Amino acid sequence: MILIVAALATWQIIEIWHHSSLLAPLRSRTEMWTNKLGELLVCPFCLSPWVALTCVICLSIPEAWLAGWIVYAFAASRLANLGNDLFKKFNLTPKVSFDDYEFDELESGDDSVYDVD
Repeated sequence: MILIVAALATWQIIEIWHHSSLLAPLRSRTEMWTNKLGELLVCPFCLSPWVALTCVICLSIPEAWLAGWIVYAFAASRLANLGNDLFKKFNLTPKVSFDDYEFDELESGDDSVYDVD
């Protein structure tokens, strides 16, 4: 169980580090580092064993219960993202922008513009 949770949490942490706009300023600064740490932080393949090791340690040490819960939260977040990706076509709400409406038809009482396929 620890292995699965650690793997999901590692996947999520690496995705957040490499793709989130929240961490973009920090990520761009570390990309300019010319040392080994900079190389490590740029490469998801290189960074993932260290993140995984940290996750496993946090889950294995009972005294680190708070860190363990944080790892569980990252794992749950990854599962939620996977579920969203898997069932995306079933639970999308049609989004219609203001530009899609013709206001003349709306004023005339034509309700067919509200039908979204």
